[in-house]
Amino acid sequence: MAPVITAMNSDLLKGIIPENHEICTLEATVITGLEEVAARECQEKLGAVCVLARGRVFLDIEITRVPEVLKLRAVDNVNVVIFMVKNFSFPDSREQCFERLYKLAERPDWKKGTQVWQQTFGYEGNPIAEIRPLNNEICTPRPDLDLKSLKQSSAILDNLPQDVLPPHLRQSQKDDKEDDDEKEKDGGHAEVNSKEDLNQEEKSSRIREERGPKFRISCSRTGTTHKFGSPEAARQFGAGVNEMLGWPVDLSNFDMEVLLCIDTECVYVAICLTKEPLFKRNLTSFGPTNLRATLCYNLMRLAAPQPGEVVIDPMCGGATIPMEGSQTYRSVLHLGGDNFGQAVKRSRDNIDYLIKKGRSMVVDVAQWDATRLPLRSQIVDAIVSDLPFGKRMGSQADNRVLYYRALVELARVTKISTGRAVLLTHDKKSMIRNIKRVHTLWKTGGSQTINIGGLSAVIFILYRTSLLADPTLKAEWSSKKRKHEQDDQATREVVI
Repeated sequence: MAPVITAMNSDLLKGIIPENHEICTLEATVITGLEEVAARECQEKLGAVCVLARGRVFLDIEITRVPEVLKLRAVDNVNVVIFMVKNFSFPDSREQCFERLYKLAERPDWKKGTQVWQQTFGYEGNPIAEIRPLNNEICTPRPDLDLKSLKQSSAILDNLPQDVLPPHLRQSQKDDKEDDDEKEKDGGHAEVNSKEDLNQEEKSSRIREERGPKFRISCSRTGTTHKFGSPEAARQFGAGVNEMLGWPVDLSNFDMEVLLCIDTECVYVAICLTKEPLFKRNLTSFGPTNLRATLCYNLMRLAAPQPGEVVIDPMCGGATIPMEGSQTYRSVLHLGGDNFGQAVKRSRDNIDYLIKKGRSMVVDVAQWDATRLPLRSQIVDAIVSDLPFGKRMGSQADNRVLYYRALVELARVTKISTGRAVLLTHDKKSMIRNIKRVHTLWKTGGSQTINIGGLSAVIFILYRTSLLADPTLKAEWSSKKRKHEQDDQATREVVI
């Protein structure tokens, strides 16, 4: 597992130094657990050495080569880092924290960052018309707005004073009552003041609209010791950027998104170079369990298909894995199949969509049963598949049977000694149990734990043994099938 941001060696990154005008440091976000796979792609295609952190990789590259990074297939988003400090200690006072975040706007290398951003998006004009000094007036804290989405289970709740907590987080009803009384008392004045503030913001926005790109601040914060929430940090930092550079704020129709990333002690600022995540490609017909295209690519890389080989996905769903593989490994035959007819139809629609866009792909899909494949023995070189998790599709009880039968059947169609399988699942207990049962046909080559939207999953890498078949496994399967049929027959007789 890659280290957290605080523990990574940021001294290896030379692009964040303002004096290095020709080099920039890029942050590429990846699926947690697959950082090394993404780093290998960067090394192969760009010749860049990556610094790994959990869920992201950092690399130095020439500014003119940034478009090449945007063509990588293993990363989700790409950002240019314009400031990073590992020991950004936060004071004990909330007001002092706000002041530090406000003054943080003076420290990033905005010229290099906007140069890379302008090259990527083709923004016309000079993004930085002038740089004005800060007047050291922090943005007025608005805990009623910034902390309204804070949950009772939030890790920073114990660090916040009671007088700034929203009503739904107050410990006593008395505080709630006092807060309500205060609102009733000052309700008229608050409404008038909010209208005046809104009019001033509109005037300011109109004045500054021609002075630079519209921007917004997005803050991601990890740690339990902070005395502020992410919206408050974004508000203070954004106020400093707005005052110093004169850029108008627009949270919806923005031209530039600035990222403020706060770890326990590490803080860095980046400018987003991807308006949409890079994993949003290939699909036009979505199913309930579609994988990200970047995850599909990483799975295919782990299988390492060679020219002329046959790669199958026996449970392809919407054919996300075969389609991604066919665009990156063009000299390989990719086959997908599923026992659900609607899934096969979605696969056809997705493939036709890419073909209409001019993509040439060696890929096909069929409707089949993964436990009884319509393929002759020893024909497949590699298997790459996303198995049912037992969450949205199937159940753990079903998986225990399905995984066993599928592994036996896949062993039949896979070439002995050279065949391999890369299988993704959340139900690791069922998978480990069945791998032990078929150890004569498959040997374990390792596993990788990844995070998919907060769900922990495991990638199992298996290699085909030299044993052609194991008759005991088929006998066990047949005996259990007969027993199951006998139990069903007995149940029907009792009902009758």
